[in-house]
Amino acid sequence: MAQFEIKDGVAIIPDGTTEFSYNTYRNCTSLKSITIPESVKTIAGHAFEGCTSLESIVVADGNRVYDSREGCNAIIETATNTLIKGCKTTVIPNSVTEIGDWAFLDCTSLKSITIPESVTEIGRYAFEGCTSLENITIPEGVTEIGGYAFRGCTSLKSITIPESVTKIGSCVFEGCTSLESVTIPEGVTEIREGAFKGCASLESVTIPEGVTKIEVCTFEGCTSLKSIIIPKSVKKIEECTFSGCTSLESVVIPKGVKKINERTFSGCSSLESVTIPKGVKKIIGRAFLDCTSLKSITIPESVTEIGYGAFFGCTSLESITIPNSVTEIGDYAFGDCTSLESITISESVTKIGIGVVDGCTSLVTINVPAKKSHYCKWYLRPNVHDKIVELAPEKKTKK
Repeated sequence: MAQFEIKDGVAIIPDGTTEFSYNTYRNCTSLKSITIPESVKTIAGHAFEGCTSLESIVVADGNRVYDSREGCNAIIETATNTLIKGCKTTVIPNSVTEIGDWAFLDCTSLKSITIPESVTEIGRYAFEGCTSLENITIPEGVTEIGGYAFRGCTSLKSITIPESVTKIGSCVFEGCTSLESVTIPEGVTEIREGAFKGCASLESVTIPEGVTKIEVCTFEGCTSLKSIIIPKSVKKIEECTFSGCTSLESVVIPKGVKKINERTFSGCSSLESVTIPKGVKKIIGRAFLDCTSLKSITIPESVTEIGYGAFFGCTSLESITIPNSVTEIGDYAFGDCTSLESITISESVTKIGIGVVDGCTSLVTINVPAKKSHYCKWYLRPNVHDKIVELAPEKKTKK
């Protein structure tokens, strides 16, 4: 359906119109006022996307599908009590039970809004792009916050998630660059991927007991995040979870975690200490890439694999011992660790990638088992032959 005429900011809608499609008023920045005729039966979710000047919405009396009850300046789906479209002057009635998908999408002039206690669900993209929104209170009745609900709300400074919420959707607060604090209640058991990605002002977060998995990129790019408490209930930390958290200084990984995934802590340039519990079996590729403040790390006996580039660019790392449990070291695992003076490779290692210590300009000794000396000379990197120290085989004590 083609776009309708707009005259002096007012929508001119032909008689008998029954549907507003996706493109009907999309990106009509001059649209200020619209009256939905009683003939309209269908309004697509994106029908008013990008209408940044919209300030008056009225549904005509007699419409059997939608209404604007109590002069709310919004469109409400009557049968479900779902607010499907609001604007900067909307007052949400107490009878509304759901804020629908895209309801306030790109309402760039919306500064604050009160969500009534009757609301139980906030839909996907509900407030995405509301760049002037400074504060919002989520009532206790809300049980679910949909994906991307507050993405790009760059003026939002703080938010309290009520105890009733059990699930925080994907990328809910992504790009909320002014968000300084957030309280995640004890009832939350699921925090989806990218939930706080790019929240550059966020300084601290406590994840409640009950959460078993931290999803992909959950805190990626939270450049002000200095500390985080990961509960014992967490069993899995996915890829890029803390990537680019340049202020993060220390972290304790719970005992239940079995794998440190790819790029989990990459670019955490202030990270000085990390506790890897016994039980972790794999440190996947680039897990600690460019952690330039990391001076030492203890790899527990449970680890069997150190992936490619796992510690690449850890320029403050001075020494490392590979435990006897490790059987595989990936390519460039310790590449460009320019402060690394010594490394000990255990006899258990059966597979070692190329360039494991490539660019380690301070390297003095490479301790390797005598029977693997030739093997290591071939794979470690060129011109390190004179730094290899052959270790005598361990003597087995008689019982």
